[in-house]
Amino acid sequence: MESNLFRYVWQKSRGEQIVVLLIILASIPFYWASFDVPKRIVNDAIQGGAFKDGKTSATLLDFTLSLPGFLGGGSYKVFDGFQVNQFGLLIGLSCYFLLLVLINGGFKYVINLRKGVLGERMLRRMRYDLFSQLLRFRPEDIRAVKPAEVSSMIKDEVEPIGGFVGDAFIQPVFLLSQALTALVFIMAQSIWLGAIALMIVLVQAVVIPILRREQLRLGRERQIESRKLAGRIGEIVDAGPTIQGHGATSYVQSDIAGRLGTLFDIRYALYKRKFAVKFLNNLLAQITPFFFYAIGGFFALQGRLDIGQLVAVIAAYRDLPPPIKELIDWDQQRNDVTIKYEQVIQQFNADETVVLDEVDPVVRLPDEGEIRLDHVQLLDNRGQPVLAPLSLTIPRPGVLAAIGPNGGARDALGRILGRQSLSYSGRVLIDRLNLAKLSVERASHLIGHAGYDGEIIAGTLRDNILLPLRRRRPSARPDGKL
Repeated sequence: MESNLFRYVWQKSRGEQIVVLLIILASIPFYWASFDVPKRIVNDAIQGGAFKDGKTSATLLDFTLSLPGFLGGGSYKVFDGFQVNQFGLLIGLSCYFLLLVLINGGFKYVINLRKGVLGERMLRRMRYDLFSQLLRFRPEDIRAVKPAEVSSMIKDEVEPIGGFVGDAFIQPVFLLSQALTALVFIMAQSIWLGAIALMIVLVQAVVIPILRREQLRLGRERQIESRKLAGRIGEIVDAGPTIQGHGATSYVQSDIAGRLGTLFDIRYALYKRKFAVKFLNNLLAQITPFFFYAIGGFFALQGRLDIGQLVAVIAAYRDLPPPIKELIDWDQQRNDVTIKYEQVIQQFNADETVVLDEVDPVVRLPDEGEIRLDHVQLLDNRGQPVLAPLSLTIPRPGVLAAIGPNGGARDALGRILGRQSLSYSGRVLIDRLNLAKLSVERASHLIGHAGYDGEIIAGTLRDNILLPLRRRRPSARPDGKL
């Protein structure tokens, strides 16, 4: 599987990501307009700025399209608007502001909905890809995997990864569009107030991630310990009767208690760091209004900033800290989820894998042929030979009897010929076809193996007997219905 989370997400969901990003771009003009309307309400409607010099009416909802210089410049009147009195202008602008609030809320609803659906689809795809990757393990590698740990990784550990997938590209673009729109609007009203807001934002963007590095380390350690705990509990459950028989229940209880205590200490340290960072982040967010009220009020008293602009700046800043905070949270989540993804992928990206399916239909072997072993040798986990280098030729059809003790070279040879073990050296050829290079589909058509360690899957006896016949994928639409 792809080792980089962002490349994996982009490869699997490129089209949907682009659609949501275009929706975000379309929402920016409406978001900007929602900052500008309060200024017009205060200056033009409440203070009567639109009715100076004896005017008794003002134009509401007039739209003019202005072309940039490289397109020849000029402006075109799209709609002349309505002539209203001061009260009508106040009500009209207020309704316009309410409409913008509803439109921006609608954009957020659509973006969050599509983002959530995208995350769920990618979570389903990721779990399926991990399970498919597990089926590509060599038989001996599958036996070495702990079922409790694998099921925990596929079911639980990828859950936060799937929740982040929808935010991988959409969330930073959406939050940056909101933060930059608010920041640029503040600077357009007053460069000094904009500089103050920018300084606070930079402090949050630089200092907070530095303080959160320890959180990432603790989060990584917590995940490793949780996985070890799940694996240990699975081992104890499998060996429960043996543990009771030897009277070792107190020992395993102490072992689990110690692991739970270690996990508690890690989580406690993580909570202390988390809430300390949260306190500092909230403190920085609350300091900025002090500067706005003090310095903005001073500029208003001097006439360098009108009341409408000050109200608009304060309203715009109200929408500035939340995106910045969420963007910092997204960055922490990105680091945390990236680490989790890399750890999960390491468990599923085996050095050697098998091919599952054939591109072309499987062709039967001729009725006569041979099976040849060339210097086939199998070693155990300690490097000790289980099967010494063996070379022989077996005619097909034919009968071969291998005699020897249980668990020795006889069983090893059976596993090799039955393709239940691929970690041997040398070659096994079936009519010049390398057994180790065959796909799972083709090998299952050519070879049958019944060993002493056969597994019974959940289901009826009939399901187990007919398992070799179930090669096709079941239909996702039973009875042909949609």
